[in-house]
Amino acid sequence: MVKQKRTMTRKRMTKKKIKINRKAKTELDKYPLVEVKWLDICSDSSWLSMKDAMSMPLPMCNTKGHLLSQAKGITRIFGDYSEGTKGNIEEIGNVTIIPNSVIIDIKKISWQISNKCVLLIYYINYKDFEWLHMETRN
Repeated sequence: MVKQKRTMTRKRMTKKKIKINRKAKTELDKYPLVEVKWLDICSDSSWLSMKDAMSMPLPMCNTKGHLLSQAKGITRIFGDYSEGTKGNIEEIGNVTIIPNSVIIDIKKISWQISNKCVLLIYYINYKDFEWLHMETRN
C-alpha cells in the first residue's frame, strides 16, 4: 500500500518585524499599536468521521494591542496599562503571547483623532449623561 503525502497549504508569515521606538517622547509611544492575524489550535470532542476530521480548518484569530516585544520566536502584546504619577507605565494587563510560527500577518495600526471627533464624542457622552440624569429624577 502506498501512502499519499498529505499537503497542507497555509500562508507563511512574512518575516516582518515591527520596530519598537525606544526614543519616543512618551513611554506609551514606544509600543506601537498592532493587529496580529494568527492561526489557533482547534479541538473537537464530538464524534466525527475521519474525512470530517481531516477537513477541519484552523480558526483564524485577530489580536489588537500594543506590541511589547518580538524576540526568541514569540510576539508579546498588551491591551491595558496603568499609569504612574509621572505618566509612566507601571503595570500592563491583558497580555497575549503568540508563537511567531502561527502568525500569518502583523501590521501597525495608525490612527489619529481630530478635534471634531473629540467634540462629537464629548457631545454624545454629555447627551447620554443628561438623558440618564433626567430619567433618574422622574
